[in-house]
Amino acid sequence: MDTKAAKSVDEIVERELHQFWLAPGERLIIGCPPAHGYVGLLLDGKLTLPYSPSRETPAVTGKPRWPLPASDVLEADWTDDPTIAYWVVAQTAEQTAARLADHLAGGHGEARLTLSDRRLAVVYPARMLEGEDPAQPFRTFDELPSGVVRSVSAQFLGRSFPPRPVLRFAFADGSVVFQRDQLAVDKAARADTRR
Repeated sequence: MDTKAAKSVDEIVERELHQFWLAPGERLIIGCPPAHGYVGLLLDGKLTLPYSPSRETPAVTGKPRWPLPASDVLEADWTDDPTIAYWVVAQTAEQTAARLADHLAGGHGEARLTLSDRRLAVVYPARMLEGEDPAQPFRTFDELPSGVVRSVSAQFLGRSFPPRPVLRFAFADGSVVFQRDQLAVDKAARADTRR
């Protein structure tokens, strides 16, 4: 996706979350777009790629539309494989990032991290969930107090030139979710001004 298209998607995500998801008086910190790709989970030093949810997640319509990632991806190289959208690092399956990884992996690229001044949540478009009322635009899962998020920042990762921009969600329990995002620098700066 080129930068112009990414900015258009970002505007749509922001508008829809303001219109349909935020409660009265609640402020959006960051709303992530769909990230189509697999999840790599580094759990207590052991990599699972592609990661499959260890807990039950909502049934999403359709199947992933991308090829499997390379079998020998290293932590420093994950952004160089375009089939990987997320890289999650946690010590235990109970940590925030590992819990979110279940949705990010089970959501077929439709589950989205969303942070407000009150809550962190995984938000799905209702139209992508089996048996859901499409009149309700979003469904929220794994809602946590916003205080579980220590920081949202942008980083450039990978060995390719130029390195790829990613959003880094660092949680109070020490776990981390990295999400591939072309507009990571702008979004992290915007999130910082909204906190």
